[in-house]
Amino acid sequence: MEKIEKIKFGVLGGGYSNEKNISLKSAKAVNEAFFNEGLKSKLIEIHDKTQLFSKSTYKGLDFVFILIHGAGGEDGELQNFFEEICLNYSGSNSSACEKTFDKNSSKKYLSREILTPKQYDWDDSKKILIGQDKKTKKVVIKPTKEGSSIGVSIVENDTQQIEEGIREAKKYGQFMIEEFIEGKEITIAMVGEDIFPAVEIIPDDGFYDFNSKYNSKNTSYKKAIFEPSREKELIKYSKIINKDFGCTGWSRIDLIDDGKGFYFLELNTVPGMTDSSLVPKAASFAGVEFNQLVIKIVQSSLDKKDIKM
Repeated sequence: MEKIEKIKFGVLGGGYSNEKNISLKSAKAVNEAFFNEGLKSKLIEIHDKTQLFSKSTYKGLDFVFILIHGAGGEDGELQNFFEEICLNYSGSNSSACEKTFDKNSSKKYLSREILTPKQYDWDDSKKILIGQDKKTKKVVIKPTKEGSSIGVSIVENDTQQIEEGIREAKKYGQFMIEEFIEGKEITIAMVGEDIFPAVEIIPDDGFYDFNSKYNSKNTSYKKAIFEPSREKELIKYSKIINKDFGCTGWSRIDLIDDGKGFYFLELNTVPGMTDSSLVPKAASFAGVEFNQLVIKIVQSSLDKKDIKM
């Protein structure tokens, strides 16, 4: 703690994406954790891009804990800015964030051994899915650059339902269509070299949408239990995925477990840190309480970047 006690922290929340309110909740929680640990920290609420990319916003700070979700915070742009002005920050570098941000293009960086749902194109003139087969019963339609399940639809392989899902997703920019994998939704968090126990998510209505994540009291979470061989496989996969993208510091991987394999959905380089967020839940299963988790993320970010204070 000697090094960390000398650091002047800034905790960055808000922003200008559709997740700004969730971001701010995370930032307030992390700032409070620093305060509880007796560290010097201030909350920085971002309102626009000019403020976000102004050197004066970070005057006097040694380290910025990034909790801006979506554009600006997770796409590598902010990380690149901090790299240019030589300011320490939490999480992965600009290259890794850029690779993971687009849910569609991110798949091309995965090693061959990593499973991921099939992807389809939509032929609007013929009203059909390109690449489908007789097994294609349901599909998932989602924006490529949104989080918190915003704009996501799970629909039957039916023209009207697919078009409705596309219209919803297009409200948030580019979209993608992939096969629906029946199985358990799990997430696995990594901080530094440590992989926390996987969390199984059990939404109240079968779909872990925005309401299930942040508003429902019926969504439940539990430590995912696997046979030793499958748990070993999951840990191996998690390490490979983080390596594929070059992620360091901390991350969270979302997957579907169909009982036979683990299907990669996406990797989050700036996960949430609210009281309902998944990384703190995963950490709690490993006996790591919230304040410890925050310090661990900072230390892992500093260690990986080989920064000298």
